[in-house]
Amino acid sequence: MFDFNLSTFSILAVVPVLGFLVFIHELGHFLAARWMNVRVLEFGFGYPPRMVKLFERNGVEYTLNWIPFGGFVRMAGEDGDEDDPHALPNVAPWRRIIVMVAGPFMNLVAAVLLFAILLMAGVPSYTGDSESLPVQIVQVAPDSPAEQAGLQPGDIIVAIDGDEVQGLDSVVKIINENAGKYISLTIQRGDETLTTSLRPRLPEEIPPGQGATGVQIQPYVTAEDMTIVRVGPLQALLGGIERTWTMIVLMTEGLIQLIRGWVSPNVPSPDGGVGGLVAIGRITAEVAKQGWRDLFNLTAFLSINLAILNLLPLPALDGGRIFFALTEIISRRRIPPEKEALIHMAGFILLISLMVIVTFMDISNWIAGKPPIPGG
Repeated sequence: MFDFNLSTFSILAVVPVLGFLVFIHELGHFLAARWMNVRVLEFGFGYPPRMVKLFERNGVEYTLNWIPFGGFVRMAGEDGDEDDPHALPNVAPWRRIIVMVAGPFMNLVAAVLLFAILLMAGVPSYTGDSESLPVQIVQVAPDSPAEQAGLQPGDIIVAIDGDEVQGLDSVVKIINENAGKYISLTIQRGDETLTTSLRPRLPEEIPPGQGATGVQIQPYVTAEDMTIVRVGPLQALLGGIERTWTMIVLMTEGLIQLIRGWVSPNVPSPDGGVGGLVAIGRITAEVAKQGWRDLFNLTAFLSINLAILNLLPLPALDGGRIFFALTEIISRRRIPPEKEALIHMAGFILLISLMVIVTFMDISNWIAGKPPIPGG
């Protein structure tokens, strides 16, 4: 049942996290606009309504606003054409591209630095032989042999057909060798030891994106088995770049699969679903309770996510503006700024409508006690 209490209000932990990411994003646009000689009218801390004008420098108003959620940059000409040659629509398209790319780029830089800080501060790691560890189930696919056998996330596989097993490779090998035949599984669930049986599917029976039994597994490591591993600044920076690139690849692949799943019913959508600010707030609140390392990891993840989504070629997003600038470069014809502004406004209205729908779904899931992300 939905219950407002102190832990419920911990969802407000999302405010500084997303506020920081939005501020970094807008700071990228601001610095690039100044670099590309685009006239900036205002750089705001927080969202309007305006609380106070802090100061003015080089024609830019620096303001403090009432809604404490990141910030914004207001550039000349964003709402239509202007006579000012330094208005955003009037500068060369390659300059506009740099201004638009700078926001997502700063989010990627923030992710690299967050990962680097984590690596320098020390990351809990298991330094032993992972094949000597028990195997834990972390996810069970619906209508799979594992679900039919009553397996649940968190179960630890103790034995298969009475023989103790350890290590991912060993478990996967035994399951694949017994495809099409029933095997006995002994699992540890909390303080209970349970035995069940299932039939691993033959290769031709396995749905896309699943395995023979329909579970995701990982080594089971206790806190006592972990050690804090720290690295130097240069290695941490390289590690941050590597982690950020890995996340970019994984998120892009997931986004492509999600779009293909929407377009074609024969393509399975990735696990999970779509969540809005309320869902992100719930996740952030839970992660914040687990410690600053997990919160930094989530912040870096959200920063990369914000960068990728903003680069999509959709009206009102940075990617949409980049698309118009590229079209102008290729066609060598200027798109009337008032028409482009109208398209972006229509896209903005659609995005706001989508956010309202997703937020309604988020709140409905919260009231019903469902997880923040469907399937999560």
